Amino acid sequence: MTERLYEGLFLVAATEAASEWSEIEVQIRALIENHGATIEYAERWPEQRLAYPVKGVKRGVYFLAYFTSDTGVIASIRSDGQLNEKILRMLIIQEDFLEVEMAKRKEAAARSVESAARSAAEANKPPAEAAEPTTRSEATDEGDTGETAKEAVVAEDLPATSSDAQVEPVETPTEAEASVEDVVEDVVEDAADEAVEEVASTEEETQ
Repeated sequence: MTERLYEGLFLVAATEAASEWSEIEVQIRALIENHGATIEYAERWPEQRLAYPVKGVKRGVYFLAYFTSDTGVIASIRSDGQLNEKILRMLIIQEDFLEVEMAKRKEAAARSVESAARSAAEANKPPAEAAEPTTRSEATDEGDTGETAKEAVVAEDLPATSSDAQVEPVETPTEAEASVEDVVEDVVEDAADEAVEEVASTEEETQ
């Protein structure tokens, strides 16, 4: 048994591909794998206008598949493909350059997936927070705020209104002076009384 790498191109009507693609792809893969072949790589091509109508269809979708298979079963794969109503036309070839061609397509598909993932990540990335510049007006506002804060602190030490203040009564200058004079007079009178008493006591002792 000789296995080789084959390229298969399967054409499907665009209308059916749009509504039943998942089922059609399963059928094409089964068509290949049911004969013992192994699919190495496959891809769906975008919908396109056909160069000429095929069975009355003007727009179609191609399914490309690279698979390794025994050379003896290729005829059976072609026969089963012609019986599938979903497949308008198919082409299976075997060439020496297919290995290189498949490698190129794999690499291109990987780059496409990577690019799509990077674009999705950038789209979901939150915007960077812009730094808030300190303008002259903001600096002035900060200064005003500081002064206002100082005024608030000073205001806390003062009563809000004259009615809220607990003011202790203070003697007027006249009342204070009168109080001092009374004290002085009392002291002088006390001293005079003591002097008189001492003189009298002395006279009594002398007699």
